[in-house]
Amino acid sequence: MKTTKFIALAGIALALQACASMNVFKDSAGDQAANNAAMAPQANMAPDPSVQTPLAAAQIKTLLTGKSWRWKSAKNSGVTLYASDGTSLVEVTGKGTTQGKWVAKDGQLCESFSPAPFLPQGMSLQCQPFRGSGGSYMNGPATFQLAS
Repeated sequence: MKTTKFIALAGIALALQACASMNVFKDSAGDQAANNAAMAPQANMAPDPSVQTPLAAAQIKTLLTGKSWRWKSAKNSGVTLYASDGTSLVEVTGKGTTQGKWVAKDGQLCESFSPAPFLPQGMSLQCQPFRGSGGSYMNGPATFQLAS
């Protein structure tokens, strides 16, 4: 009998601990108001793309799809059009164009590029952290701004 009560109490304790870690007992309305206040944009503050704002894969895909983005890295700059089918058209300033493929993962943009005169071997799929907000984003070390 003691063993059965002990097992039952241990099970209840584990269930309560799991619920507590899921924030079930917190006031969700109060927490939501606090979260909204903390996330409200400050007046006259430009977004900082260096801030680590993780984006879900769906957010990245929605953000990029059907739009052209100006990008600039240490060695190159250009414009990339991201199509909804996972293909891209890349124009590298002063060098030419190539086609690519892209996929969004949570917190990352993964891209590959076909061979071109300025990129004879092409580039296999590589993933970079994608972060930012408010129209200013970073893909790895490259800056991204909406072109159209």
